[in-house]
Amino acid sequence: MKLYEYQVKEIFSKYGIVIQKGKLAKTPQEAKQIAASIGGPVVLKSQVLVGGRGKAGGVKLVDDLNDVEEVADKILKTEIKGYKAIGILVLEKIEIKQEFYLSIVFDRKMKKTVIVFSPSGGMDIEEISKSSPQKITKIYIDEILGLQEFHINRLLPLVNNDRELFSKLKKIVKILYVIYKKSDSMIVEVNPLALTENGDFIALDGKMEIDDNASYRQKLLMDSENKEEMDSIELIGRKAGFVVIKLTGNISIISNGAGLALSTLDLLDKYNMGVANILDLSGGATPEKVIRAIKVVIQDKDVKGILFNIFGGITRCDEIARGIAGALKSIPKEISVVCRLQGTNRDEGISILKGVNLDADTDLEETVKNIVSIMNRG
Repeated sequence: MKLYEYQVKEIFSKYGIVIQKGKLAKTPQEAKQIAASIGGPVVLKSQVLVGGRGKAGGVKLVDDLNDVEEVADKILKTEIKGYKAIGILVLEKIEIKQEFYLSIVFDRKMKKTVIVFSPSGGMDIEEISKSSPQKITKIYIDEILGLQEFHINRLLPLVNNDRELFSKLKKIVKILYVIYKKSDSMIVEVNPLALTENGDFIALDGKMEIDDNASYRQKLLMDSENKEEMDSIELIGRKAGFVVIKLTGNISIISNGAGLALSTLDLLDKYNMGVANILDLSGGATPEKVIRAIKVVIQDKDVKGILFNIFGGITRCDEIARGIAGALKSIPKEISVVCRLQGTNRDEGISILKGVNLDADTDLEETVKNIVSIMNRG
């Protein structure tokens, strides 16, 4: 679960990281009142859970307070990558001497927490890695050992061995690590971490993403879940107990594993077919679970076809087939269904599907070709 910038900054402030004066506004009139209380030039920032706000017109500097209401109104009406702002964060303008990038992230590949630091803040870390990879430092932390002084000490040369500045940076790194651990975060990011003219650090922007698997430990954060920015089909799936990923296309992939889903996605892309959504059944799927899954994906108005890619292990192909057979009557006639079954009780599963006039293949590419042909016929 992603948090809005205003939520992240509230957490930063609670733990002692300095942020700008400001407040969330829901209307242009509120934005004007908040700007007046700040009493000087302000920055208006659209509150959406996607990047690229600045380029899309979602971040504006306003020097004349008389213009705040008009600018705020435009921002609230501006969609960014298809999302509308839930509000505007009105912040005081800060004079900046230098911008840094700082984050603590869980590296899935290395299975370790990593501190990522760069003296080139204010831009996406992906852009920095492409244009100036030598400016990025990664410090991996052993999960048993935890954050230690020697980890942070590696940042000293990156602030020109300025020990006074480093002392302030060290404090922020330690706080971020505490936030990262206590909130079960996948990432806690400050970008930019600004150095002001008087030599202090201030978090000008913040990003946090909470691990959904830790929802039982993070009830306070999860209770304020940001449903406004989530696609409705993803919410429907979550309520039904599934992970659903919304994409752009017309085919729904239902599989029992991420690897199977991605291989199906790649093959469909090979034939220029887009995917509407992906739903993961995980292991041990029952007929009832399959029926629930189908009821979820057909609520996506973009879906014109459903492709099942099942490799039976713990999951039995005959159980999947019973679920598909039981749900056929609830599937609109305009939605086509194709199946690939392989593994445990495959033959039984294929037999069950044939009994309801639904063919199943054992080869994935043949299954993909089948739905491509159906979709092209319209």
